[in-house]
Amino acid sequence: MDDKWFKQQQKKVGVTAEDIANEMGRTRSVVSHIYTGQQKMSLEWAKAFAKVLQVPLDEVLKKAGVLGAEAERPPVRGFSDGDARPWTGKPGAREDVDQKARAFGGGKAGIDVWTVSTEVMSLGGYLSGDYILVDTHQSERCRAGDIVIAQKYDWQTGSATTLLRRYEPPVLVSASASVREQRVTVVDGQNVVIKGKVIASWRGG
Repeated sequence: MDDKWFKQQQKKVGVTAEDIANEMGRTRSVVSHIYTGQQKMSLEWAKAFAKVLQVPLDEVLKKAGVLGAEAERPPVRGFSDGDARPWTGKPGAREDVDQKARAFGGGKAGIDVWTVSTEVMSLGGYLSGDYILVDTHQSERCRAGDIVIAQKYDWQTGSATTLLRRYEPPVLVSASASVREQRVTVVDGQNVVIKGKVIASWRGG
């Protein structure tokens, strides 16, 4: 981690660690932990750094020590794979969904509409095809019982899976009739990271 390069780049474009943290949907301390090596840089966070610092993504990954000897490793893919995915509706349908999202407190930076892709939380009332409103600003303030969106990283294969679960610290639990889906996942802040809290949901149609 070349933290000096990052700090020089901050000065060059006139931004602060707080600006980077806001783009990441995290607190300033997370940026500090990345700089000191206590927190590993993820691809999603690297994108936020690249955007705010106005530099190429591969440069951020290289300076963070993610690329280099492992440059040939497959990139982290599939942030839309898993239990839910960011909603990318057709122009005609967007107005109706955006209107509903605003009614629930959406329509702001960091509060996004997602759609449920699996039945992993069906017993909790979240069915495949439902719309959910995800507040990324609350990712570090989630409490027991909150429904959250999390990312589970596999650094060996370079893949990431999106999880929709109920948070029961320190684990994520499902609400599915399927025995296969009834395993718990430990949130460790590196391999499994909470990305946002579900603050509303509604059925399409």
